[in-house]
Amino acid sequence: MSATVSSTEKRIVSSCLLSPTAYNIPLFVRFAEGLNIPKMYNLLTRYVEQFDLFRTTYQIQSEIYKRTGDEAPTIEVRTFGQLDKERLISEQLITVRDRALVRILICRVLDEPADYLFINAHHVLLDGFSMNLFLQELTEAYLSGEAAESQLHPPVLEVDGPDSQQPASPISFGSYAPFKSRLLARQCNEVHYLNDRFTLDPGYVRRHSDFAVALTAFSLSLASLLHSGTVYLAYPYLGRDPRNYRALGNFVQLIPFAVQLEEELETATDQLIAGIQARIFSGFAGRDHYGELIRTEPMSSMNIFRDIIFDYKSGSLIAKKLNEAHGIELEEAAGYQDEKYGLHFSVYKTGEDWEISVISSEYGLEDLQTLQSLFRSNLRSLYANAGGGLRVGDLVSLASREDEPCGAEDSLQAQGGEIYSKIAEIVSALLGETDVQADVSFFDLGMDSLLLVKLKKRIREAFNINLKISDFFNFHTAGMLAGKIKDHLKEAN
Repeated sequence: MSATVSSTEKRIVSSCLLSPTAYNIPLFVRFAEGLNIPKMYNLLTRYVEQFDLFRTTYQIQSEIYKRTGDEAPTIEVRTFGQLDKERLISEQLITVRDRALVRILICRVLDEPADYLFINAHHVLLDGFSMNLFLQELTEAYLSGEAAESQLHPPVLEVDGPDSQQPASPISFGSYAPFKSRLLARQCNEVHYLNDRFTLDPGYVRRHSDFAVALTAFSLSLASLLHSGTVYLAYPYLGRDPRNYRALGNFVQLIPFAVQLEEELETATDQLIAGIQARIFSGFAGRDHYGELIRTEPMSSMNIFRDIIFDYKSGSLIAKKLNEAHGIELEEAAGYQDEKYGLHFSVYKTGEDWEISVISSEYGLEDLQTLQSLFRSNLRSLYANAGGGLRVGDLVSLASREDEPCGAEDSLQAQGGEIYSKIAEIVSALLGETDVQADVSFFDLGMDSLLLVKLKKRIREAFNINLKISDFFNFHTAGMLAGKIKDHLKEAN
């Protein structure tokens, strides 16, 4: 049975063509008292047979098609002497072309009293909140021993209404080029995974939402690291349509965000946080922010959805302790390496405990450690501001306007010669364009994910270098890419 493919699904599927094992959600649920395996097996079987979502697959041809099959995913039962979680994850990674987009293993572990339930689902099917809802209900049903009717349901199709017709939030991309140039200046060919934990004073007075304070702290930290008067990033929308609150599906919406700080240095931080909080609330409209921006901004601005992602997660929304009395706890798979963003800065808050996870495929270790330290310091300062006298300028120092670098497009224009000519020839053949100008984005010419994979391959064949997919987003014109390749060849020699 075929079904409509949403714009969110199309974007995720397209991204997966560039990074096949991105967008997995591998999770372990630890049962401290061990598992009644037949009971859990029967419960899982009931769910995967009941919900079409678990039997959904995608076919990628010239178009993307969604199919719901009759065959439910296999539920494996395996016994381990010792559970090697990283190895298990690597064996169970999913690509969007697979016949099953959900993997379920019941793990009996001999060398410890606990057993584990391992589930890996593709993000095109489920978001983290849906996965948590499913695991909470599964846990309750397992402990109660009753085959109660599920309170979960398939997504309610959204109908275009007044909210969906709202114009995009007024984000100015006038300073995006110098900001992007500062990002490019920091980039290096390194992959890093960092984690940090700390606790805040429980006596701090709360005047704003924790999310607004955390987003403000991160924005100020990023501005300080880059000495940039403007910061651009995106964050996942925390909520969902009330009709779909208990629905299983993927409702993730990346919200574009920008803050200009040059004129705010004398502003009270409380005032800045209040303004950011108001903007967060204004984004709660169930809109397609990507679609709105793509109709009004050049394709190069769409990098805001992959450069820097600030991902705030609250224990009140996504519970890790599924049942404390019986020691049933959710464990995220720390061994899974998903580098689909340039910088993925995740914050998980439970009570006064904060856990920071950083995944970066484009920045150096020293910069990332500095960013973590700045965030922790700024977060404490914002919460400790009981008197309300703290100014933005007390936490961030910016470069003067004269020090601002020229835009990425200006600083990386065509460098002429055979490299540019060869790139233009390759792109022209792929897109059917007779004239590929040095400063026109490949994406504005019609480059899509399928063609981008071909472009990467032909660049490798032509210049004997293996660029990352992210390089084609960062250096998205023939002129910029020529400069990148020229620098790469110099380093190789």
